[in-house]
Amino acid sequence: MSPANDKNLEARMISAALPLFAEKGMKVTAEDIANRSGLDTSLIKDRFEDPVDILHHAYRLGQKDMERLFRTPIDGTLEEYIGVLFDGMMLNIKHFGPQTYLGVVYRATEDKVLLEVVKRQSVTLNFAVKAFLMDMVSNSIIESVEGVERVNQELVATFVEHLAKLLEGMELSDVRKAWIKQASIMFIPGAKTTPSSALG
Repeated sequence: MSPANDKNLEARMISAALPLFAEKGMKVTAEDIANRSGLDTSLIKDRFEDPVDILHHAYRLGQKDMERLFRTPIDGTLEEYIGVLFDGMMLNIKHFGPQTYLGVVYRATEDKVLLEVVKRQSVTLNFAVKAFLMDMVSNSIIESVEGVERVNQELVATFVEHLAKLLEGMELSDVRKAWIKQASIMFIPGAKTTPSSALG
């Protein structure tokens, strides 16, 4: 099978599986994914030994894209940096989409095993956000981050809260703008608004 076909099949498996995790929690089976995707169960089992592997894989793909964005040099204001932070967190969940991601988070409140998966994945998100904040400090975009763990948790929590506004009909661009405004007031702008060196 060609790499393109393999990626296409993988994408079909992911797009079928993630809403099932939001609906059923950790009770998702390869047969459920096969029924939803129209693919043969054996094909799914050949690619992913256990359905939860699809969930982990979707998170990993998003995290790679987020980390790639966070390593891209940025020039701009504090708000532009915070916008990149929002965009990175959106990349982290891009394979889910906001509604399915929120569904998985909600289902995790009732499914302890799924909750552990979500918590483990959020550690990686928190680490990437913390590294991005430290780059902002080292590039004098912000003065410092007092209580970095608390700030980090608040940024991620308010990101999820703002995403929920999409379910109420708010446009993504408005959600992004509102989150940037709220997140920006948590920081004191640094001595310069454009870094002289690349983030990294």
